[in-house]
Amino acid sequence: MTRRDWWIASLLIAIGLHCLVMSGIISASADVPSYLQLLFQICFWMGIPLLVGVMIYIIISFISKRKGRKT
Repeated sequence: MTRRDWWIASLLIAIGLHCLVMSGIISASADVPSYLQLLFQICFWMGIPLLVGVMIYIIISFISKRKGRKT
């Protein structure tokens, strides 16, 4: 992917997160601290599975490289 593609993908993710947070906060008071708190919670709960997946990928790639050296 080119740099422009990454920018477009990042922009679409940011817009999607904004829409998700705004729809979650529309029924509550619409002030900035509650918006930022909900945004942080959503990013935190989305980041945990991503972090676990990356850690599993790194461990599996490390093990497969190690097995490749022995044979």
